[in-house]
Amino acid sequence: MRAIRTSVACERVHEQVSLELDSELSQLERRMVAAHLERCADCRAFRETVRRFTEELRAAPLEVPRRRPVVVARPRRISLAGAQLGAAATLAIAALGLAGQFGMPWSQRTGSLPQVRAANLFQASWTPEREIAQLDAALEHPRRHVHLPGPVPAI
Repeated sequence: MRAIRTSVACERVHEQVSLELDSELSQLERRMVAAHLERCADCRAFRETVRRFTEELRAAPLEVPRRRPVVVARPRRISLAGAQLGAAATLAIAALGLAGQFGMPWSQRTGSLPQVRAANLFQASWTPEREIAQLDAALEHPRRHVHLPGPVPAI
């Protein structure tokens, strides 16, 4: 075990050394590894060891197995309890979704209307009635600045 802990940069370079040997690093990553290797003798030694090992491994003859491997396919079993649990979870989520859609009307819910709207993910954010009212107000008072959401049509 090493007595000195390697830096984060050295750990990253150690991970990138094999990618470099397989030509899988980008040009920027290759330059960053090269710049680190210029400064760090430990990483240069590590890279050389990995390079030699990779060359020896690639040069070694392929092993041919004496016997053909046999893969035994086992039939998959579906547990009844797992299927029941999945069905129960699906029904619970569907029930919560329906309860959220067909719950109490807005006037009976607790909290202010903006908080309730923000909490309801299915509420549409565009309200045409409000936009029409703002357009009417802008037309009645052309010099008064009225904030209109979205693009303003040419009048």
